[in-house]
Amino acid sequence: MKKITIGNLLCILIIIILMACATSKEDVRRKEKAEALRKLGEAYMAENKTAPAFRKLKEAEELDPDDPYTHFALGIFYFNKGKYDLAIKRYQRCMEIKPDFASVRNNIGLAYLQKGDYDKAIENFKELTDNYVYATPHYPLANMGQAYYYKNDFPLAEKYLKEALDLEPRFLIALHWLGRTQLAMGKTSDSIQTLEKAVQLNGSVPEIYFDLGKAYQAIGNKNKSKNAYQRVIDINPEGILADQAKIQINN
Repeated sequence: MKKITIGNLLCILIIIILMACATSKEDVRRKEKAEALRKLGEAYMAENKTAPAFRKLKEAEELDPDDPYTHFALGIFYFNKGKYDLAIKRYQRCMEIKPDFASVRNNIGLAYLQKGDYDKAIENFKELTDNYVYATPHYPLANMGQAYYYKNDFPLAEKYLKEALDLEPRFLIALHWLGRTQLAMGKTSDSIQTLEKAVQLNGSVPEIYFDLGKAYQAIGNKNKSKNAYQRVIDINPEGILADQAKIQINN
């Protein structure tokens, strides 16, 4: 039997190392190409270009099927298309690959919220609020408030929305939903105060003015109620809320 010399062994080792380097470089190029395709898909999504966005994201997935950010982007894509079950699957796959990607859980909760599965939504939001390293807990707190609002549990909705505002007092979503919740609880004066604060922060959201119109209507202030409803029409004259605001003004 022919003996393997030290020289032969060195040659074999060099070949193995070169092959490993070549494979590694190929993997890097493949991942870089996948990342570029994903970013292009995300850019198309931002421009509401549905077909090219989906095509580029799927191409990215084919090149790098275990990239969590591609699954996250596809989750957002499906969410925006109202395909909440598909969105949840993508978000869950993202978390399997990258368990420390905490904000994905908020997106899972939002998908369940849109599906009307409020208990599942709360379960996911609650897990995030218990995560003390999560940088923006006011988001899941406000989302949990919305979920309890839809469950008609207004005291709990108010509790979590106030907790969100304790952390971020200028958080517009929480202010709006707190005003809406207070109105549902019959706390009309509090509701008006909260919604007025919201429109001072951002005067371009017709939904806030519509709720403010309802709050003023509840205390019989027709003047301010009509003004609020008129703002709804001014902001988005072609919107569904504008039609409803016109009905309220003419009542």
